[in-house]
This record gives sequence, structure tokens and C-alpha cells, in this order.
Amino acid sequence: MSDIIIAFPNPGDSKVLRSILIKNGYSIVGVVASGAQAINLSDDIDYGIVVCAYQLNDMQYMELKENMNETCELLLVCSPGKLNEAPDDDINFLPMPFKVIELVKKVSEISDKLYYERKRKKKQEERGGKNFMAIQKAKELLIKHKNMTEPEAHKYLQISSMKNGETIINTAKKICLLYGGKE
Repeated sequence: MSDIIIAFPNPGDSKVLRSILIKNGYSIVGVVASGAQAINLSDDIDYGIVVCAYQLNDMQYMELKENMNETCELLLVCSPGKLNEAPDDDINFLPMPFKVIELVKKVSEISDKLYYERKRKKKQEERGGKNFMAIQKAKELLIKHKNMTEPEAHKYLQISSMKNGETIINTAKKICLLYGGKE
């Protein structure tokens, strides 16, 4: 589950949100009233959620969004009347008043999104280095020997690996061997 920061200027609202989220198994990193405090806390966590009000003591939600840790997601909780227009697509929005189940569901959706993003990034890092070079070399050889474009070479690697039931890395290594290149 994701770490959560609650940023609301009203301590009563913060207390209610904190209570709901803790009862539903979420970890609260901090409860703050200003955007600066929320930004500082977000710098200390990876893949967290900042649940905030439209207006904090020192800034509005957009300024908070622009300055917080980029691996964190913002959940704006306010009445729709405060917004002049619909929030941007990268802003998660929960209109007030809300039901407890709506809050829990929204936080769960964001948490799942962050989990899969973290998992995808980890997989990319594991795949990196030598494996990345093997795929790049295989693409270069396909471009040279089969007169393919880079996207065509990549698609060829994907399709070949699926047809043979192998990983794209193993397929790339075989292509490197086939065309005389080194892995």
C-alpha cells in the first residue's frame, strides 16, 4: 500500500480523513496544513498519495502538484463549486461531500496505479544494461540485414518471441548469433 500525506488547513477535516484511512489499512506519513510541509514530506517517500484540499494555508492544490515529488499522486478533495473548470487529467478528484466508501475506493485505485508503476519501473531497471544492449544490437542487425525500420525491428522481435514462447531478450540474443553479431 502507498504512504499517504493528508494536507488540509482544517484540523477537523484532517482528523476525519486520517481516521477513515487508518481504519482501512493505509499508512499515514503525516498530516499537515501547508503545501510546503506536504512537499517536504513527499520528498521523503516514493510512490505516495497526497490527499489535499483546494486551498492550503500557503498555496492552492496546483502549486502543490507542480512542486511535490513526481512519484507521488495528488488526490484533490473539495466541492465541485470551488473549481472554475474540471481538474486536469493528471489530478485525481473526489467531490465533497463524499461517502467513506468513495474515498477508500479512490485511494485504492490510486494505490494500485502506483503499485503497477513501481513494478513496471523495477522491471525496466532489471531488464536494463546488458539485456538492453542485446535488444539494441538485434534491432541494428535486423535493420541492416532485413532492411527494416527501428519500429519494424522491434515489432519483429516481439512477434518472434511470442511465436517461439521465449523472452524478447532470448530472441534478441539468437538474432545476434544468427547474423554474426555478439550478444
